Amino acid sequence: MAEQSYFMGLDGFVWFTGVVEDRNDPELLGRVRVRCVGFHTDNIVELPTSELPWAHVMHPVTDPSMHGMGNTPSFLVEGSWVVGFFRDAEEKQQPIILGSLPGTPSAPADYRYGFNDPRGVSAIQKEYIGPPSYGPYPVGSLSTSIDPPSKMVSGHGIEEPDTNRLAQGQNSESHNSLRKRRLNRLRGDPEKFDTTVGVDDDSEELAVYGTGIPTATKPHLESVSDAAEEETRGFWNEPDPKSIKKAANPYVSSQYPYNHVHESESGHIHEIDDSPNHERLFTQHRSGTFEEIHPNGNKVVKIIGDNYEIVAGSSNVSISGSVNITVEGTVRELIKGDYILEVEGNYTQKVHKNHLVKIGAGESGGNREEEIRGNHAQQINGNKLTRITGFNDRLTEKSELTIINDTSSLSVVNDIKIGSSAGSLTMVAEQNLSTSTVSGITSFKSGDKLNMKSATAMHVKSETTLTENVGTAKTSTTGTTWGHTSGGDITITGGPNIELNP
Repeated sequence: MAEQSYFMGLDGFVWFTGVVEDRNDPELLGRVRVRCVGFHTDNIVELPTSELPWAHVMHPVTDPSMHGMGNTPSFLVEGSWVVGFFRDAEEKQQPIILGSLPGTPSAPADYRYGFNDPRGVSAIQKEYIGPPSYGPYPVGSLSTSIDPPSKMVSGHGIEEPDTNRLAQGQNSESHNSLRKRRLNRLRGDPEKFDTTVGVDDDSEELAVYGTGIPTATKPHLESVSDAAEEETRGFWNEPDPKSIKKAANPYVSSQYPYNHVHESESGHIHEIDDSPNHERLFTQHRSGTFEEIHPNGNKVVKIIGDNYEIVAGSSNVSISGSVNITVEGTVRELIKGDYILEVEGNYTQKVHKNHLVKIGAGESGGNREEEIRGNHAQQINGNKLTRITGFNDRLTEKSELTIINDTSSLSVVNDIKIGSSAGSLTMVAEQNLSTSTVSGITSFKSGDKLNMKSATAMHVKSETTLTENVGTAKTSTTGTTWGHTSGGDITITGGPNIELNP
C-alpha cells in the first residue's frame, strides 16, 4: 500500500467559529462564505465578503452527496453562526463546517461591519442588495428595525432565542403562521377578521362571525306529503388553530423541547409535535395552505387557492360517519362510464331554481326506466308540458280519479275510443253536454236498451231526412198534447187496421 504523505488531520485540526455572509455558491455545491472569529477582520473594506474563502458543509451519512441524490446542499443563511475546522491547517483556506450554533442576539445587525448579515436596502456591499431582502438579521424589534418592517420575515428580534418560535412553547402563539390562520379561519362571515387573538371569549367571536359554514337542508313537501319535515339549517366551523387559553380547542400549545420544527426563510413550516398528550403533525405553505393532524386523529386540510387531484388508477373512499359538502360556486361532474348510486336510506333533493334533465344526450339516445314500489305524490304550482313523439301506454290496476278545476280539452288527430270492458261508462255534466261530428256519421248503438231522457224539453232536428226504423212495435206516449206539423203531405201507412182514438 502506498504511503500517504498528507491527509486531513495529519497535523491536527484548526477549529473556528464564524458567521455566514454569502451562500450564493457559483458551483452549486451548497458552499458558503464564512468570516471566522480570530482569523478574519470585521473591516469589510479591508476584507469584503466576496474575498472570504468558500466553506464546504459536512453532510450526515444519510445524505449520499453524489449522483444528484440526497438533500439540499445546505440550509444555512446569511447571519448563521457556524463551527468547523480548516482541513488545510496551515493555510486556512479550506474551511469545513460541522454545524450551526443558535444563540440569543444582543444587538441589531450592523451591515457596516463583518460578522453580521450583510444584506439590506442600504447595505454598503452593493452585491448583497436586492430581492429577496429578508435582513439584515437580527432586527431591532417587531416595531423598529434598520430596514422597513415590510422587509421582515422571521419577526425575531434582539434578546430572543434563535430557536423557532413554534418550538419555543408558549411564545409560539405570536407566530405569524398562527395569527394568519386565525384571521383566515372560516366561521360565519369569512370577510371579517378576529382582532382579539388569544382572547378566551368564544361567545363574543360567535356573535361577530355567525355560526359557521352552512349545510344542506331537506325539502319541506307541505302540500304533498309530510315525509320530509321542515328542518333548521345546520352549520360547521373550521377548527381553531392551537391555543393556550381557549378551552373549547382540541389541543393546547406545543411545549419546549418536544416540538420539532423546520421553517424555511420564506415561511414554509413542517412540525412534528411530540408534546405529551398533545401530539400532532402540521405542514403549512407560506400562503396559508396547510394540513394538520390533531392529537385525536382528526385531520384538517385547508387550501388557499385551487385544488387539483389527479388519480391515474382507481379511487376508493370509505367514510364511517356523515359528509357535509358546501360549494359556493358551480359544480360540474363528467362521468364517461356508468354512474351507479345506491341509497339504503332516504334520498332527498332540494333545488332552489331550475332543474334540467336530458336523457339520451348522445347520438344513440337513451331510455329511462323507473319503478316505484310505494306511493308517488307530485305537486306542480305552474304549468306542465309533456310531449311524447312515440307511443304512450298507461295501465292503472285499480281506480283512477282525475279532477280538473278549470276547462279540459282533448284533441285527437285520428280515431279515439273510450270503452269499459267490464263495467259501465257514465258521462255527467253539470250544465251542457254536446256531441258533434264535423263530417261523417254520429252513431249511438246499444247492445240492449237505449234510453234517452230529458228533464225538460227534447229537440231532435235533421236538416234533411229523419228516418226511424223499428224492428217490432213502436209506442209514443205524451203526458198532455201531441202535435205533428209537416210542410207537405202526411202519409200514414199500416194494416190491416189504423186506429185513431180521441
